Amino acid sequence: MYAEYKRDVSHNYLILREDEKVNTASYQVRMLTGNVIPSILKCRIQGLDGNLLFYYDITSRQSLASFYEQRKFHSKDLHMLFGGFIRVMEEMAEFLMNTDQLLLCPEYIFLDIEKREVKFCCLPDYHHPIQEQFRELTEYLLPRLDHEDPLAVSMGYGVYRKAMETGFQLEHIKEAIYQNREATGKNDNKESAQKQEQKLTGNNLDGVDNFGEEIQKKTDVSQLLKTDMEDKTSKRKDKKKEESVSHKSANEWTAALLCVSTAAVMIILLILRYLGYLPGIPAEAIFGGAIILLALAAFLSWTAEKKKQKKQMSAEWRQKVQRELADTKESDDKKKRAERNSENLYEADISQRKMSEWGEEKYKMSEWTGETGANRLENSQNVYRETVQQNENYETEKTENYGETVVLSAGQTEGPASLVSREPGELATIYLDRDLMVIGKMENAADAVISLPTVSRIHAKIRKVDEEYYLSDLNSRNGTSVNGRLLKTGEEYKLQDEDQVEFAQARYIFLK
Repeated sequence: MYAEYKRDVSHNYLILREDEKVNTASYQVRMLTGNVIPSILKCRIQGLDGNLLFYYDITSRQSLASFYEQRKFHSKDLHMLFGGFIRVMEEMAEFLMNTDQLLLCPEYIFLDIEKREVKFCCLPDYHHPIQEQFRELTEYLLPRLDHEDPLAVSMGYGVYRKAMETGFQLEHIKEAIYQNREATGKNDNKESAQKQEQKLTGNNLDGVDNFGEEIQKKTDVSQLLKTDMEDKTSKRKDKKKEESVSHKSANEWTAALLCVSTAAVMIILLILRYLGYLPGIPAEAIFGGAIILLALAAFLSWTAEKKKQKKQMSAEWRQKVQRELADTKESDDKKKRAERNSENLYEADISQRKMSEWGEEKYKMSEWTGETGANRLENSQNVYRETVQQNENYETEKTENYGETVVLSAGQTEGPASLVSREPGELATIYLDRDLMVIGKMENAADAVISLPTVSRIHAKIRKVDEEYYLSDLNSRNGTSVNGRLLKTGEEYKLQDEDQVEFAQARYIFLK
């Protein structure tokens, strides 16, 4: 069986071709091209060099093999996959289709992540027993199960045991799936009930005073960070203005110098011709040579300016990434320091209150025992000394326990590779700090979210292998391009430093 991928203006297609000749007038082909079975991918037939090609529309869908390349199968994923298999089997039986013509290979099963739907390929005159295909699919799933999810393990191995039985019955698969679904529903209900109880008990235990103090702490920290960020942004703007002014003045001086030097050469040549040293050279040739020289100088200055601008832009992009990394570290450190200071003040206030309450109790005790005059004064002085000593002991214990503050990020000199917006401030920087980064606009499935209407829900992915980064498109509607070239479906491009990457209208620069 021949398979390839193709892309047109706004669609992606999986193209399959059988080695044997297919009867286009058969019932199976007419039902397939009529696109009446909901769980089968939309299909059309096209003839090429005497062969029939089956085009399956896979736009905005991911194959099971690519989506779960570095993910584990949870119980919900297995419900989605096995539920889709049961649905397509029932639909094919309803439309009197041959179930052995289904393709249960992970490369030919496609997922719509947002709708959580599974779509299958059906190829006429493809004869492979469905029980054997389903057994191979379950064998593919077993090593990829999330073994921390006991329901996923029990469901996966339970369905595998059913698939190994000689009499393949769809009812047995249903029974194995829906038993686990009831168990997951019960566990979810228990977990939600426990969470609600914890919230209620937590809310009852929290006091109004503590709530107000927490709000005050958070507002103080946020105001401190806000003012610090405003100061930094104003300093950066002033620095950029100064750099642009100096850059413009340098460009003006070089242009003026070029014009003056060209004019000086032309005047010298005219004087030499007038004095008779250059009798054979006409004035038109001198003027023409001066114009050519000026044009050449202008071209060289323009190319040099372009190189300078490119270097400056790449330096600015790199500085932006370093500043963002430094700002995030600094803001985290400041937030931790502010929270630690507020906690220390809160604990000191509590200790003072306890000490004062303890002193009052001592004073009342002396009153109750009948001590008066000098005895009471002496007792109160002793109480004061004890409270001071208690506070000093508390502070020394605290410093011994906590020790000195250590900046954990001090040894880090460089961050991960990143994608920086080509238009400064338009799009957030994407830090490639994982082995697999999925890029799209769907928050639940993408690791880096780009909220643009032209970007697909799951648009592209970047894999990290041996400190190298490989970009590939995920059947997106508007495509992914590098340096102006559109990537083909299934193609992996090795990213180089300062490559221009475009996810539809989202334009980035790759910095390594």
